[in-house]
Amino acid sequence: MSRFFTLILTIVFSSIATSSNAQAAIIALLFGDKVASEKFNISMELGGNFSQFSNVSDVDEFNLDLNFGIAGNIMLSKHWFVSPGAYFISRRKFGFDNYSLSTGNTALDAQYVNRKADFFMDFIDVPVLVYYQPSNIKWRFGLGPQVSFLKNSRITVEGDEGDFVQDYSDNVNNTDYGVIGSIGYSIGEARKGKGLYLQARYYQGFSDMLLEADGTNLNSYFSIHVSLPFITDELAEKNLKKKK
Repeated sequence: MSRFFTLILTIVFSSIATSSNAQAAIIALLFGDKVASEKFNISMELGGNFSQFSNVSDVDEFNLDLNFGIAGNIMLSKHWFVSPGAYFISRRKFGFDNYSLSTGNTALDAQYVNRKADFFMDFIDVPVLVYYQPSNIKWRFGLGPQVSFLKNSRITVEGDEGDFVQDYSDNVNNTDYGVIGSIGYSIGEARKGKGLYLQARYYQGFSDMLLEADGTNLNSYFSIHVSLPFITDELAEKNLKKKK
């Protein structure tokens, strides 16, 4: 993947985020290889997640939505690595088959009774993963804490006269925290020796997210994504030589 194509990808996905987040991601991509060494590099993280809630009935779970961000990769020793990250876009999405609007406006609510609806939560996720990679294999195994900060939440309800979008941010906990685990597979020859990681992750939150719902509503998700590390041409050349 060329630098130009990578930059275009970043601009497209970053346009969904706030301008400051977009600027941080673009700066990381432009200068990531300039600060790279054998023990440190920055990577772009791009993929999707499938979310669910505990103790929520009549909800269509495991809807796919986007996650995007950057991560640092710090080599502690031959087998141990630390990877702090910031996912500027991390969305959770759930569908309802029979949702009734409740705004207090009788005429409006009457138009949206037992309708299909989508519930969205937009977060900034900050995971810190510790990875272990055994000798002579391409797999990495990671575990660590994650804190998620809510940007906004909304419900979009389908209607005959058009969809109704209701802000739901006041009814959602502003912060989620939990544990995230990761399994990654390295394709070191990709991108002319700069490599990429295919990752599968599972997150379990510990915060009660829906403030007015019954029971304790814990959020969890399964995600799959690609990590694109940015390293120097010299390091990429070394990676290719190791494979010969």
